[in-house]
Amino acid sequence: MDSKAAVARFEAAMTGQAALAGGDPVVESAVRALRDALGPAARQLALELAEQAAAEVDAQLPHQQVEVVLRGGQPELVIRAGMEGERRPADEEYEARISLRLPPSLKGAIEEAARSAGESVNSFLVRDLSRLTARSGRVGKRMRGTLRT
Repeated sequence: MDSKAAVARFEAAMTGQAALAGGDPVVESAVRALRDALGPAARQLALELAEQAAAEVDAQLPHQQVEVVLRGGQPELVIRAGMEGERRPADEEYEARISLRLPPSLKGAIEEAARSAGESVNSFLVRDLSRLTARSGRVGKRMRGTLRT
């Protein structure tokens, strides 16, 4: 994804709007300052849109995992093959419930992450927990002991 081009188009649109003011130097200066101040927010927005796109595509591919990876500061969608027999939460009805106590700070962080991903808290947690449990049997197992060479 070329987020730099999208941000550049946004900045050009702001400059174009300033030009409609008829060359007023005060307006042009204000637009430059606003454009510079909004640059980081525009880049963050581009990343969040990439994350939302990945989540939507991921939900539609039953045996694939779609993630956003930053390479050279640019977001890229990466598709990884999942296990053929792996069930995804979308294949099931949401009937089971678990009561879970969380510290308020963790609850807030989860809600913010779900909001950033453009998902409900339930969908966000089900997706991430499904990925974690699907991976737990394949990689990342910890072993304790001593290795002698």
